[in-house]
Amino acid sequence: MMLREPCTWLCIAVCALAAPGTARARGEFCGTVPAAGFDQPPNTAHAGQYLNQLYGYAVTIPQRLSAYTPAGTPQRGFGIVLSWSPRAYLGVDAAYDAFYDITADGVHRRDLNAIRLHDQVVDDQPASYSLAHAAGGRYLTRVRCSGDPQVYIHDDVIVVRNREIYRLNLQTLPERYAADVKVLDALLRSWRWQAITGRQSAALM
Repeated sequence: MMLREPCTWLCIAVCALAAPGTARARGEFCGTVPAAGFDQPPNTAHAGQYLNQLYGYAVTIPQRLSAYTPAGTPQRGFGIVLSWSPRAYLGVDAAYDAFYDITADGVHRRDLNAIRLHDQVVDDQPASYSLAHAAGGRYLTRVRCSGDPQVYIHDDVIVVRNREIYRLNLQTLPERYAADVKVLDALLRSWRWQAITGRQSAALM
């Protein structure tokens, strides 16, 4: 297997999508993702069925919603802005596991360590989860950021499969969570694994 670029994620990803294969940036957990203009050209818009042949998955974007991929970057996934104010964002991303996290729990522990460098983990609820029969984890984390009394909710589904990290991450506020999680759950129900193609050309990007 050829290694692709060691990704630089978020959230979302999240860049405007950031990459699960790397440490996440300060402030990324605090309602700053994505940057203004994320849902405008030249970023690529997606609706309905989304197929990612590079990382081998397909998912259905719910009706009346549009997803966007940052222009000029390899095709790893997309982001959906659920609200600009207050900020609520859902990212779908895939990346090579450059850090040998190996498990979903390992990826999540790295996220928690990144948060604790500057901010506070108020609560963290890990659970086992299967994404289209691939074992992984689902992590509901509440974060209070330095200098900001607001609590942010991250509902993160992570699967590590064949040294690839697949992540669906909802970042929202407590008062929006009940509505926004329905979008995340719809994406999870629609997830399907697909044959991987185009990997060699992508590795050169």
